Amino acid sequence: MYLILNRSEKEWRMPPREWTMAKAQFAVIFGERFIRAMAA
Repeated sequence: MYLILNRSEKEWRMPPREWTMAKAQFAVIFGERFIRAMAA
């Protein structure tokens, strides 16, 4: 799922307004793995 979202995010002109909230929820669920992946 991460790879799909990561690839899709690069093609977005303007990310959906819910994306910030979704990223926060993914960070809670996946913890350090998600945070490291977003930093890369």
